[in-house]
Amino acid sequence: MVALALMSAVVTDLGTNELVRYRLASNDRDALKAQALAESSLNIARLLLAMQSAVQPLITQLAGLGLPLPALTFWELVPLDSELLKGLISGEIQQTVGIDVSAALEERGARRAEKIEERRSAFDADKEGAAAGPFEPPEGGFGAFDGQFTASIVDEERKAASLRGWARATTPQQRYPYAQRLFTVLQPERYDFLFDERDAQGNRTDRYELIAAIHDWIDDNQEATDARADQNNWGRITMGSEDALYSSGYKVEPKNAYFDSPGELRLVRGMTEAHLRAFGDSISIYGEGKINLLSAPDATVEALIFSCALPGDPLPNNPQWMQETLITWREFKTLGPLAGGGPINGDGFAQMLDMRGLEVNPTCKDQVTTESRNFTVQAVGTVGEVSRTITVVMRVYGATEETYYYAVR
Repeated sequence: MVALALMSAVVTDLGTNELVRYRLASNDRDALKAQALAESSLNIARLLLAMQSAVQPLITQLAGLGLPLPALTFWELVPLDSELLKGLISGEIQQTVGIDVSAALEERGARRAEKIEERRSAFDADKEGAAAGPFEPPEGGFGAFDGQFTASIVDEERKAASLRGWARATTPQQRYPYAQRLFTVLQPERYDFLFDERDAQGNRTDRYELIAAIHDWIDDNQEATDARADQNNWGRITMGSEDALYSSGYKVEPKNAYFDSPGELRLVRGMTEAHLRAFGDSISIYGEGKINLLSAPDATVEALIFSCALPGDPLPNNPQWMQETLITWREFKTLGPLAGGGPINGDGFAQMLDMRGLEVNPTCKDQVTTESRNFTVQAVGTVGEVSRTITVVMRVYGATEETYYYAVR
């Protein structure tokens, strides 16, 4: 009995070790498949964005006519989900809504069989470097793979505070709207606790000081910025050095150059992980400074209204007026000029604000656009219990593509 007990313990231990090795090997296999699926969804997203310059003007024109569209931007209209794509390609979704696509599916199957036969006929087995046989796509076509993938596209021009345009501004009148939009992001009372707490060095940084610290990080001088200056003087230097604010325990000094990555924001005095969690979705270091009216959410439009108002105008500070104005803008975009709305551009936005009784700042039209060029794509591939996520920030304009950030986790 003792011998049997010892043998049972040894066998159980060996079995457990082998099971662990088997699961590790399975997870490694699934991780490789999941990353391949994530890369596939990323490539589909890239293809979609490459087409936007040709398709987006048509969608904008249709939206201007007041046609009811689920979204006003091309990349939001096309869902990138493998399960949905499988249904479209197989015809299941079309049949669900009563569209007969059986003839088209039969024709596609016949063309597929014809192509495969052509490859078989043209294949030369004696050719140096030839494979065991001609390539043949798997049975079942698209979707005949383990797992699934999704991809989400977010344009950086939909965010309220775009710091790149701020870095390029050269006059107070150009710098002020960026500071105003950033202040609107930081302004809500629910964030007061973030500015009451001390950072790791024991210092408090209020909203104005944080805005000044961000500007000092990217400007090209060594003097501290006065964030409380008016529109005609915003960005003026004070009598102090910006480096002096980092003298008590900080291990960095203002870079006086633009951010290399979003994580660099953590180095700015007063910016903590809590601040990034609270404001990260509204601050972009990639957007080019103008807000896309087609994709901007209400929070961004609210910040834009503040920066379009003349200094001292009380209307934007009226919560009821602001809420009614946001509703009016949504209707303005939905109805179009033919149904009582207006054009979705800078002139249309200024017209809507004028209808609401707001005296519009002349710089307002220069702050908006109807196209986006900078995008964050998050592609997720899942196989079994393993997922891989690829996050890419890229600039896409026509056939030109430039990658700013690439990460896999």
